Amino acid sequence: MKNAATGGRREVSDMTERVSTLSVDSAIRIAKIIATAPVARMPMITQLFHQASVDLEGLEELIENSTLTTQNLLIDTDEFVRELTKDRESTERGYLFTPDEFNQFCLARNLQPRLVKRHLYAKGYIEATKEATGKLTYSVTLCINGTSQRRVVVKPC
Repeated sequence: MKNAATGGRREVSDMTERVSTLSVDSAIRIAKIIATAPVARMPMITQLFHQASVDLEGLEELIENSTLTTQNLLIDTDEFVRELTKDRESTERGYLFTPDEFNQFCLARNLQPRLVKRHLYAKGYIEATKEATGKLTYSVTLCINGTSQRRVVVKPC
């Protein structure tokens, strides 16, 4: 792999890896957007940057950590789990929800699903799997009717 510095940009000539940097002007614009945005809009902003292939390393974790305390205060965990599992049939593994079902349940209560999952996992209410990168995924792959499907597994209270 050969690196060449050209005009303030780093280019990698290896065909398997392509690295480019933002201009200073673009970086300043991004910093202004992030600094002035309300915390509630940060997930939308990070998604937009992600779609634009702009990697803001560490920003998601910063957002999660800054809003996690507030989010924990918004819910009574036991009550939340009881409401979530009400009228659901438990399996040998626990209560199974598609990720979309779980997310919609949280959003209907004005809660960020990933933060709720993180909170429930920390309290031992849901299962998670660890990816090769070390990131936790708060759903598991199960074989249902002969096909692999993702499910959020909620343990009974």
